[in-house]
Amino acid sequence: MLKWVFHRYVRRLERHYGYDAAYLHETIDASLAAAVRFTIMQMAAGYWRADAPRDAWCAAGIAGALVEDCGPCVQIATDIAMEAGMKGETIRALLSGTPTDPDAQLGFDYGRALLNDSDGLDALRDRIEAKWGRTALLSLSLHAMTGRNYPVLKRAMGHARTCQRVRVGNAEVAVNQMLKAA
Repeated sequence: MLKWVFHRYVRRLERHYGYDAAYLHETIDASLAAAVRFTIMQMAAGYWRADAPRDAWCAAGIAGALVEDCGPCVQIATDIAMEAGMKGETIRALLSGTPTDPDAQLGFDYGRALLNDSDGLDALRDRIEAKWGRTALLSLSLHAMTGRNYPVLKRAMGHARTCQRVRVGNAEVAVNQMLKAA
């Protein structure tokens, strides 16, 4: 019965985002316990925004997906950010490597630096903590970390073979691949 509930949830996600989540269905079928643990981890950590500004938080999630993925998971992170109210032009700028809204840029740069262990991480961490506080720093960190989990699980299950352009609103964005590097 619980497997049915999880499969139903994943089918809704697939329909809503136009996303192939076969790897999640396979995870559920292989180990319901693993699927439950993955879901709890994602929901408990990844959706906690606390004191972080919306655009910085959304941008950190996009960065988390971008570090590990070449399209489908970045697309969902982008769609979630737009549903939360983040402006399309801000997202397009982030993905193309063009400077944009300072809060969004800071969240995006921090997410990338955190996951790539970049040299500028300490300075970004200090800026975020000074600007928004330690709780916001933790929220941005958790969102970036969980943003990378879907592409990693997808790769682990043998499904990370699809690259695609990302759509922001009605326009495709060519993601600047240099953003994936440290």
